[in-house]
Amino acid sequence: MSRGTTRVPAEMAAAAMLAERLIAAVGETVAESSPEPGRARVERLLELGLQVRTDEEGRTTELMVTLILVRWLSVVREQLIDEDDRVERVLAWVDGTLGHRYAARARYTSAVLLDETRAPEIMGYRKALRGDFLPSLVWLLAGVVATYGDGDVAWLGNLVGAPAPH
Repeated sequence: MSRGTTRVPAEMAAAAMLAERLIAAVGETVAESSPEPGRARVERLLELGLQVRTDEEGRTTELMVTLILVRWLSVVREQLIDEDDRVERVLAWVDGTLGHRYAARARYTSAVLLDETRAPEIMGYRKALRGDFLPSLVWLLAGVVATYGDGDVAWLGNLVGAPAPH
């Protein structure tokens, strides 16, 4: 078996594990009405990636997490395409539940919910938001779940095909 053949199942397993933990982070953010579950879970995933792999491959974990969260937000955008005020409704939940500071950070990454052509622009905010870049995507998804999924993270999981958290 070639090396490339064994990497694909391993990468798929890693992506599934990341998705499971990210969906749990979204659910915990909604349940606890706090930004901390999203922040702590993302931080832990990135630390785990660095412990398991070399520094360069640890960045692969960050890229995978980014891609998963952006893809989920893109799926949500398509699902809610007729909801013209979706971004403002989600940001209003983040503001009212997590706080103004977190809503301001999430606003920078909310373009992916607005329009597919604007999704790449959020990467420009990665440096500015530093450690809150990935959590801001979790906070947006929590806002989506609270606003459109009746607070049930299974709604999001079903929509994006993510495994249920344990």
